[in-house]
Amino acid sequence: MTKAELLKEFAKGWFGNSQQHSIHAQLLKQRGFGKLGDKIMVESDEEWEEAKKVNERLIELGETPVVAIAEYPVIKDIKEMLEYDCKDSEQALPEMSKSLALFDDDYVSKAMIQQFIIDEQEHYNWVRQHLNLIEEIGYENYLIEQLG
Repeated sequence: MTKAELLKEFAKGWFGNSQQHSIHAQLLKQRGFGKLGDKIMVESDEEWEEAKKVNERLIELGETPVVAIAEYPVIKDIKEMLEYDCKDSEQALPEMSKSLALFDDDYVSKAMIQQFIIDEQEHYNWVRQHLNLIEEIGYENYLIEQLG
């Protein structure tokens, strides 16, 4: 895979993830889980900005960004939603780290991807924390904590 192809895949993924998280946030807020919905909406906005940065970088490199968005499931169960995010991050982090070697001659793209890895690790840690909280206090108690 070329650098441009990889950047295009990153953009597709972040646009798709952003859309998925936006829908999840709206579903959560509608059901009264405002705290969780707000956090997921922030994640959606951050992913949208990351995708735009990748497209901007592609244009700077003389490439044409892609419009296609990757498909992501809409998940209504909160625990399943968190588990999906956890699994997605567990797969994405090593792939992103491995991809850094392709950008040894492109410091700007490499620095951008390094920041994305840091952001993804923070998101993964947050999701793991919430899954652990569900284990600790139980699912029903967790849901009560997310109301408001």
